[in-house]
Amino acid sequence: MVIAIDGPAASGKSTTAHMVSQTLGMVYMDSGLMYRGVAYALLKHQIECVDHRVEAFLPQMQLEVLSVDSIMNVYVDSSDVTSQLHTAQVTEVSSDVAKIPNVRQWLFKIQRTFSKQYGDDPGIVTVGRDMGTVVFPDATLKFFLTASIDVRAQRRVQEFRQKGININYQEVHEAIVHRDHQDIHRTIAPLKQAPDAILINTDDLTPEGQANIILSKVREQSQS
Repeated sequence: MVIAIDGPAASGKSTTAHMVSQTLGMVYMDSGLMYRGVAYALLKHQIECVDHRVEAFLPQMQLEVLSVDSIMNVYVDSSDVTSQLHTAQVTEVSSDVAKIPNVRQWLFKIQRTFSKQYGDDPGIVTVGRDMGTVVFPDATLKFFLTASIDVRAQRRVQEFRQKGININYQEVHEAIVHRDHQDIHRTIAPLKQAPDAILINTDDLTPEGQANIILSKVREQSQS
């Protein structure tokens, strides 16, 4: 079984996917970490993040994703770098990496290989922006999580503050608006709801509430 969860930044999809995968005993796959893995590799090998340089480096790039305790871990040059993929520098470069069409095509193959490894047993819960539309168009179940920009900005600010980082709400709001515009209008695999995806507005939902909606749909699917 493949459960695809898409949605914009801070819509709650990652937290929800974690809960769903843990409850069902399935593997959690975060497509965003793969883009961060590419960014990490570029930084490590001092490759400038421009299309032609990145594309030339792709055949040499050693990036692998494996399930470790039902969580996707990212390896670069045979080393587990998962814990190093959320630095400010990696975050900045990964945003540019995601705009390069050939990188997206290259990662699509890795994402689908991961699905072949774990999709049947024990199954995967995958999260991103194009999982249900491009990467896994035949997913067993598809969901699209959304929320208002104000709610998403508030959530992101809270996340930063929980980490001891004081950040301006307006800056976060503007960054989310900018990211939405980029994701929706990119040429390759733009952010959009798959026609057969179930829409969940998370404005007034807790993470547990979001997960329970998905789990109920999984139970219905299993019984049908």
